[in-house]
Amino acid sequence: MQSNSRIERLALVLREKKLHACLITHTADIRWLTGFAGVFDEEQAHLAVLFADPLRPPELHTDSRYSEALRTCDADRGGLWHICDERIGHSKFAAGVLAAKPRKQRIAIEADLRLNQYRALEKTLASMKEKSVRLVELSDLVTSLRAVKDAEEIAALRAAQAITDAAFQHMLEFLRPGITEQEAACELDFFMRRNGSEGVAFATIVASGPNSARPHAVPGGRELQRGDIVLMDYGARLGDYRSDMTRTVVLGPASERQREVYAAVLAAQTAARAALRPGVTGAEAHRVAEDIINQAGFEGRFGHGLGHGVGIDIHELPVLAPKQNKPLVAGHVVTVEPGIYLPGEFGVRIEDFGVVTPDGYDIFTQSPHQLFEL
Repeated sequence: MQSNSRIERLALVLREKKLHACLITHTADIRWLTGFAGVFDEEQAHLAVLFADPLRPPELHTDSRYSEALRTCDADRGGLWHICDERIGHSKFAAGVLAAKPRKQRIAIEADLRLNQYRALEKTLASMKEKSVRLVELSDLVTSLRAVKDAEEIAALRAAQAITDAAFQHMLEFLRPGITEQEAACELDFFMRRNGSEGVAFATIVASGPNSARPHAVPGGRELQRGDIVLMDYGARLGDYRSDMTRTVVLGPASERQREVYAAVLAAQTAARAALRPGVTGAEAHRVAEDIINQAGFEGRFGHGLGHGVGIDIHELPVLAPKQNKPLVAGHVVTVEPGIYLPGEFGVRIEDFGVVTPDGYDIFTQSPHQLFEL
């Protein structure tokens, strides 16, 4: 992955906003900026300092748990980053880096920086003699750049989805009455691990019967029963990139009610996928699916957004939802996941993900959309 070009893109944004530098603490953003795969975990243990001046190398403050691996990755890529594991706080490290010219600086920080980190940074910067540093809060500074995926990122996402598709085929043979939701979720996770996944993309959801009416149900001890709807929402992780897919099946013959709901969700999902192209907003895409669900008689039963971006994080920009009016562009990777949820009965969700292209939407997901009656 081309970390140089990513840093250059960020530097250009800083110059456009008349900023001298930015401080980045989100691990996913740092992973994207560096291009270092297989080094970072979920811990927010790092601070990156990047500059509007293209001649200043980026700085990365970490600790001894990560520094050797980071230096190895950096050396493999030509030694772009200055990596420091000195045992000092991030705020003191930032102050030392920013002590260089110019005297007056506008420094971007994340709008959701943790309060204790902000207070430590503000206190340390205020103590700098003959130096004026203004902190400027910005949302989605790096995340908005990450939203448009390059060819290598798309290849990683496709590869993660291939594992996810294989897991679905496996589960069609594995699911049966008597096993618990927890056992089914573990089988999904183990299968993906055995077949190359570096881990799960997020906490796997297996929800059966009335539990499937809860969009983010937690797998429990409920045993699957004949006649149950079984909803599986899960994904693999490969090269630090994630996949996301939902499929809903029935154990045994489906009832007319189950068929009706499934058909409405599938019609909404199919139409929404067909509507995706550059220039369409998240709100417009959501409305396509919601209108079909409402017309089928299930108004108010689709309570969440149509979809979201996927990449290093499972939820990224852009967002497909009623209040999202930014247009999609080629390179956006998004899910399409309408659902209908009937409390006390069951729920159905169908989810694919893929990339917006100049001509439409290229789906990574290869699993069939038909209703399987197991």
